[in-house]
Amino acid sequence: MEYKLKAEKRIETGKGAARKARSRGEVPAVMYGQGGESVSLLIKKEDLTDVLGTGAGSNVLLDLQVTDGKQKDNHLVMIKEMQKHPFKERYLHIDFLKVARDAKVTMKVPISLTGEEESVGLKTGGTLQHNLWEVEVECLPAEVPDHIYVDISDSLVGDHRAVSDLEVPDGVTILSEPGDVVLTILAPRLVVEVEPEEEAATEEVGAAEETSAAEAGEE
Repeated sequence: MEYKLKAEKRIETGKGAARKARSRGEVPAVMYGQGGESVSLLIKKEDLTDVLGTGAGSNVLLDLQVTDGKQKDNHLVMIKEMQKHPFKERYLHIDFLKVARDAKVTMKVPISLTGEEESVGLKTGGTLQHNLWEVEVECLPAEVPDHIYVDISDSLVGDHRAVSDLEVPDGVTILSEPGDVVLTILAPRLVVEVEPEEEAATEEVGAAEETSAAEAGEE
């Protein structure tokens, strides 16, 4: 599904102009073409927030209408890169890439987990170690998934999931290394309780060793 988004061609560029645009509630952006040409744009923050709030997330397919004076042109684009403020819910810059409906694109898709509450490994004290948060895929623009889901409901302690275990829709090819580990259910840490007498004896031995080392140093 495609979503419509309006943009204006940006005349002023540079950090100062970008700061002024953000203070007006606009987000600086750049649209890149397949041939490498680029166009600087401005987008209203609320319009961008609306399209990013769809089920497609940042991989949404957009019908971008660019206004340049009295001229208006429509382009089919996808978000190639998005910069956000590290602390505030604010978009700093967006890179759009022109695409064609019949030409495959390469995009990064986030990995999401399901079944954590039912996971046998987690219920028995295991710890989830999430190593890989996204994978690179190749497919037609309209077929880019919003997420790739991993079900860990039947995962046991010691189990792991690799890129090769990921399931994707028809027409989608994962380009990331098949052997890369996505997640692992680590075994619980073994806690050894030390009796008070043993702990005191250990401290005495340690103190004696430190004293001997100090005396040896003085000699």
